[in-house]
Formats: sequence, structure tokens, C-alpha cells
Amino acid sequence: MSLATIIGSVESSKKTLTLFNTDVPDHVLDDIETHFDIQNVSVERGRTERGIPENFAVLHDGSEYIATSSVAELRRTLAFEGRLLGATDFESFSYPDVLRHVDDTIFTAYGKRRMILASREIEQRAWRTGGGELHAGFQRLSLLSDQWDVYEKIADGGTDTHVYGVSDWELPSSPHVVHDDDVPEIRNVWFVLFDAPEGAADCALLAEEREPNRFYGFWTYDSDTVSRIRSHLRETYPSADTAVTAP
Repeated sequence: MSLATIIGSVESSKKTLTLFNTDVPDHVLDDIETHFDIQNVSVERGRTERGIPENFAVLHDGSEYIATSSVAELRRTLAFEGRLLGATDFESFSYPDVLRHVDDTIFTAYGKRRMILASREIEQRAWRTGGGELHAGFQRLSLLSDQWDVYEKIADGGTDTHVYGVSDWELPSSPHVVHDDDVPEIRNVWFVLFDAPEGAADCALLAEEREPNRFYGFWTYDSDTVSRIRSHLRETYPSADTAVTAP
């Protein structure tokens, strides 16, 4: 198994969103298709025999039903203004089932800026929780230089912190466990994984750079997927063999 294999297994599990009996403007349907296109979900249009109910969406995996939402719900939630202004608090915000069931199987193409923003969410989660394990692959350790203080704080807060990358920078002394492996998957894969302590949510971002500065991968809160990634890292890059723990 490899990190690329895990990415491939998610990529191959493509779902379908069928929009039935739609009478909304084409630009609305285009927005929905654009949103799901980068999430490994194909969007199709269909009609029932009697044309009712109107404007509903069904998420399915082949013939297996997963979830249903109205097109209006999707439209409101995917619109930037609707997400920010449509709810007065988090509890009142209605999140369509179709989107909820897609969240753990996202496969997308990100540029570096979006990858950094997605990584920040996981890093902040680890810092707020103050426990568990954080594993972060930077491809080259020099890319960690601007974020070194951030990772110092996470480690100081009680999270077992591991960083990975090709050794091209002299690291300061730190409480991190540093894996300086020069192998293809470390050079080509960006990952941030938080294996949370009991009572908190696991999460991970895993993506492969298949084109310059274009990363293909997924974001997940699925504990089984997070566990697969963590197990691969532990088995392939054991601390006793390939890591240096700074004093």
C-alpha cells in the first residue's frame, strides 16, 4: 500500500448526483455541476415518468441510494451569500443531506493556496484539542521553515507531532519527530493528518502533486480512512529507524 494507492481508492469510488425534473435557470445547474465536478461526483439530469416531484436531487452509487435533497437547498447552500447570511447561528443552518454524504469522499484539484488553507484547519484543530497525533508531509522540509513556530505551539500543547519531507533545511531543535525521507511519495504527496484523542474528530487531507502546483486528493473526517493513512505512515516511516527526535 502507498499514499497514492489510498488516493486512488477514493478517486475510483465516484458517486452520481442526478437532478430530476428541473425547471431552474441553466446557470444554477451549471453552478451545481461545477461544485461537484471537483469532488469526484458526476452530475446527470433525469425525469420521472410523471415529472414530479420537481427539482430534487438524488445522490447514488450506481443503483444504491445514498441521500436526497431539493435543488433549492443545494442552490442556497452553495451560494456564498446564502452560506453566510442565510443563518443567524450554526444550529439553525440547514446542511443538505446530499452535501453531508459527499464530505467524506471529496476528491479534488487544489492549487497551493487552497492546500494551505485546508491544512490550516487541521493544524488549528490539533492545537485546540491538545492531544492525539499530527502527521504533516511538506514534500521538502524547507517548506516548513515559515510554519515552524506554528508546529512548535502544536507540539508544546501536547500533540504528538510528526513532520515529513526531503531533508534540504537544517531544522532547529524542537519537540517534533522529524522524518527526513527522500522517497517519491514524500517528495510528491502533501498530507496533514490529525488522529484525535477519544471524544474528538479525526480528519485528514491527502493529495498528490500530479502537475506543477496542482494537487489531486481528498479531505476526510472518516476515521477508517484516517486510520489507513496513519497506519501506512507508522509502518513505512517508523520513528526508531528513520526519524530524528530533536532534543
